Amino acid sequence: MKETRSNNTPFWLLLIGIVLMLVGRNLFVEGMFLDGVTYASISRNMAEGLGTFWNPYYTLTMDEVFHSHPPLAFGLEALAFMALGDHFYVERVYSLVTLIVSASLIVAIWKRTTNRPQQAWLPLLFWVAMPLVSWCASNNMLENTMTVFVLLSVWLMLLSYLKNSKIWLFLAGIALLLAFMSKGVTGLFPLVFPVVYCAFDEKRHWLQGPMDALFIVIELAVLTGLMFLVFPPSLPYLKDYFQVQVMGTGLNVATVATRFSIVFAWLGQMAIPLVVAAILFIVNKFVLKSPVKTFEFPPDRKWFWLFTVFGLTGVLPIMVSRKQSDFYMLSALPFFALACGHLTLAMVNMMQQQMKKGLRLGLTIGACCVVLTGLIISVTRFGKYDRDEQFLIAMKKALLEIPENEIVGVSTEGFPNWSWHAYFMRYGKVSLDDKQPHEYNFSYHP
Repeated sequence: MKETRSNNTPFWLLLIGIVLMLVGRNLFVEGMFLDGVTYASISRNMAEGLGTFWNPYYTLTMDEVFHSHPPLAFGLEALAFMALGDHFYVERVYSLVTLIVSASLIVAIWKRTTNRPQQAWLPLLFWVAMPLVSWCASNNMLENTMTVFVLLSVWLMLLSYLKNSKIWLFLAGIALLLAFMSKGVTGLFPLVFPVVYCAFDEKRHWLQGPMDALFIVIELAVLTGLMFLVFPPSLPYLKDYFQVQVMGTGLNVATVATRFSIVFAWLGQMAIPLVVAAILFIVNKFVLKSPVKTFEFPPDRKWFWLFTVFGLTGVLPIMVSRKQSDFYMLSALPFFALACGHLTLAMVNMMQQQMKKGLRLGLTIGACCVVLTGLIISVTRFGKYDRDEQFLIAMKKALLEIPENEIVGVSTEGFPNWSWHAYFMRYGKVSLDDKQPHEYNFSYHP
């Protein structure tokens, strides 16, 4: 089928409209998930000279030195604060940038596996259809940054194999180190990509995959050693991270009832893409009565299974720990979207081929309406509250009388409300304490 811009324009517009409706509606509103507010506070503090890259600062009474996660995402977000100033929307802008860069890398990978960049809207639609993508983009999660470097590492590995050049594999190792430095060990699952790739590529010996993975492991060890030499504070930082986050809470804290919780969460994320794929199959088979097979283009079968198996390597290892959250698997979701894209590409091609000019015009008009609706929703919700509205109003009123860098007294019952600490630091650069009397005090009873 000849690809034309007019054939794909309605779907690109639909993609933009859906992103605006799913992401834009909650992107520039006040109120955020606890972790996102915490990370924004640390990044803003770093931008203003409170704490350093290797010793991030949170509050005076909680994690004055924050070593619970590697620091790269904080450092990059701090650059956004340095460029834009201290406004409530800065962390949202940063999250939006990571979403756009991730989308661009999905397009780059799709181009390498299909040579059909004009139809890259297909995997992107499957990607944004997964609820976790828009939720993380709206809540400033560290996984947003990690996903960028995970995708970058896989794209570079693909270039290495397609161009038969080890320099790209070496660059992929650097991207993997950056993924680890953004969130931690969950960013290292692309180490298995060479193994999976060579297992599905009949042109390569299966042993090449493990050897290439070993090459990257050695590179990571060398680069980490150099980092310890050039930046001595990095060693105690990462030592604290492994002791507290990996060996401590990671192995000894349980946040879910069963290790299979992450699998159930993954199935929930895949529900919409699988339903869409099933609808496409039914329309092609029984409505259009198309003779096109699911894998009309032979490479699609290979890429479907490759990306599916590889994506699972980013999900299933999370079962090692019972400390689980669904957003841990965010960086694996683009590969399931790419798999779904390859699964449905032939069917979509047939539908586009049979699309009449009038239908295409109607779809374009409908997609424009979706875009306009998304814009209206995003603009009208700017600055409004998404969550914790009553608390934020009460806190802002209290902050009118509290100077920055103060310690404010709260009750013993109020102190464990960790979101209080995050919001007070993010909005007022204020720490909370329940141990001794203070000049300023705060109480809140919803």
